[in-house]
Amino acid sequence: MYGLRTLGLGLLLAGGCSGGDDTTTDGGSETGSATDTSDSQTAGPETEGETESSSDTDGEPQADPGRVTLRRLNNVEYNNTVQDLLGTQKTPADNLPADEVSLGFDNISNVLTMSPLHAELYELAAEELIEEAMHQPTVAPELWHFEAESMDVDQSVGGASGDYWNIYSNGTVSTTVTLDHAGTYHFRAYAYGTQAGDELPHMTLEVDNVPVGEFDVEAVQNAPELYEVEFETTPGPHLIAVGFTNDFYDPDMMLDRNLLVDYFEVEGPLGLEGETNPLRERIMICDPQTDGEQACGRQILEAFGKRALRRPLTEQEVNRLLAVIDQTQQSGDDFETGLKLALRALLVSPHFLFRVEIDPDPLSTEPHFVNDYEYASRLSYFLWSSMPDDELLAAAAAGDLQDPQKRDAQIMRMLEDPRAQALVKNFAGQWFMVRAINDAFKDPAVFPEFTDELRAAMITEMEMFADSILLGDRSMFELVTAKTTFVNDLLAEHYGLAPVGPSFVEVDTSQVARQGILTQAGILSVLSHATHNSPVKRGKWIMENLLCQVPPPPPEGLDIPPLDPIEGGGSLREQLEQHRADPLCASCHEYMDPLGFALEHYDAVGAWRDDDNGYEIDASGELMSGVQFDGAIQLSDAISEDAGVSRCMVKKTYIYALGRGTTVADSPYINELTTVFDGAEHRFASLVLALTTSDPFRMRRGEGF
Repeated sequence: MYGLRTLGLGLLLAGGCSGGDDTTTDGGSETGSATDTSDSQTAGPETEGETESSSDTDGEPQADPGRVTLRRLNNVEYNNTVQDLLGTQKTPADNLPADEVSLGFDNISNVLTMSPLHAELYELAAEELIEEAMHQPTVAPELWHFEAESMDVDQSVGGASGDYWNIYSNGTVSTTVTLDHAGTYHFRAYAYGTQAGDELPHMTLEVDNVPVGEFDVEAVQNAPELYEVEFETTPGPHLIAVGFTNDFYDPDMMLDRNLLVDYFEVEGPLGLEGETNPLRERIMICDPQTDGEQACGRQILEAFGKRALRRPLTEQEVNRLLAVIDQTQQSGDDFETGLKLALRALLVSPHFLFRVEIDPDPLSTEPHFVNDYEYASRLSYFLWSSMPDDELLAAAAAGDLQDPQKRDAQIMRMLEDPRAQALVKNFAGQWFMVRAINDAFKDPAVFPEFTDELRAAMITEMEMFADSILLGDRSMFELVTAKTTFVNDLLAEHYGLAPVGPSFVEVDTSQVARQGILTQAGILSVLSHATHNSPVKRGKWIMENLLCQVPPPPPEGLDIPPLDPIEGGGSLREQLEQHRADPLCASCHEYMDPLGFALEHYDAVGAWRDDDNGYEIDASGELMSGVQFDGAIQLSDAISEDAGVSRCMVKKTYIYALGRGTTVADSPYINELTTVFDGAEHRFASLVLALTTSDPFRMRRGEGF
């Protein structure tokens, strides 16, 4: 009857984009994107411009805070948002196309595109979500009662006998009942039999020609009985019948077996008395019958709309949504149908599907603060991968996010909230390759121990470890220096540790050559091939993710032969050293390979090995700074002392928090944040507080065409 795209995307775009501060700006769609130079760096220290920073976190900026392209919610954010908004357990984004990944993360604005398929699936999801949320359970069972001899009942055989219908031959009395709900129902028949022969009259209670209950009827004329059964069924029309199946007649002895039915009835659904739909209660904050449909509709749409769009609706927006309800009623439908359409329109609005931020003048490069609601969304999607909660929206409405003390208290509250686990799942989950463990493939003939149970244990270890560092008030340098980790019996055996039981516990790993994430089986498995490990993959990951040094790409058209450490002869290190003897290969492998060689004692599933296919392992190497190491423990220690690792941790957090790549203009901000980070003993909470109160996080500028 109504096209959702017209009612949703058309409806809210028609009046422009609201900045959330009771003003409306025409056109608010951003079209440009910040230049991303992160992938153009070559091996060695970053070469971002070192311009002097004059940033003041609470004053007017004098540097460029950058800008973020209009950003679609990624799939994780969409699922989390609809769950927090509606209370649903559904994850509709699981059906959407996979998000593109850039700079190591899937929340980078420039690659979060919107396709026609996205639009179609968002529309379907909105309909399903609102139908679930607005579903009204039956409060009391309904009763359908039928007199067997009445005109409302179909009698296949027999005749009336007083108040009864005498089924004097095999046959049924039946009718059709339309049920509104799936569930359990009672089916009853009040009947007796005329007894004859050596069997009792046999009665069936049937639903759609299938017996749901069968009875041998002992009841007689002077003492009829009620026979009943429960059955499960679906909504819709159903044929309900009482049948007689064993007719008997002896004319010589004047014996006649019959079934006489007084009435039959269906009651249900059962067990719904007093049940409510908590999702509906979150939306229906007033009663349209007592408060008036217009007033109640406005109240519902203003409250739901503020949470859905993460800012107050303008008067124009509310009026357009109310017009949807009016048009629906004028077409013959009721208030609730119209309200559902208006709610669905909100869920396909660009202000819901995108994180909209408004530049007063999109052509101006003059920096400006984002408004309090936009800032609240920046906080919640960074820390929770979801929408702001009611407390954060209330703080934005009250202006508390302008008060440094109240603002900082909100940030710390959010870090302590269980929803901050999103940082473990999505930030650490991508930075440390935890998500990729699910997709790692190992040849079962080579690594039969790589079972689904071991894979799951690897994921749990890394998530618990990341949680203890990021949200546990520990130095982030312990990512590479920690001499403890989390294992259960399966993983303990994999590591050569003593049994600990089926649950995960924190254990000391200093006696088994395990230290920090570089020796955890999950990341070692991801950074390997199906049949053997990969020093190149491991070294490249360390360079890019712990030191922020990006090796140059291989020369165009270069044929890179596959390495087979079993058939090729010699250790994998020896083969790779021959490979990088080629000057064309040396530029890429000179810095990567030594880092990966340090992890050679760990095979492709992260288990310790003493040799490489019978050859002695050489795990020595040196960093670009010249610091030498031998093995994973010395490498981890050397990385923790490298001057670039602190800045790299800041930069990774900066990119994820802002959802964009860095430019030369970001260098002063990153330098300043690194100084704060170093002074706070590398605590993640201190970095978050400094980053979320910095100019790049609180400000933006126009495109400046």
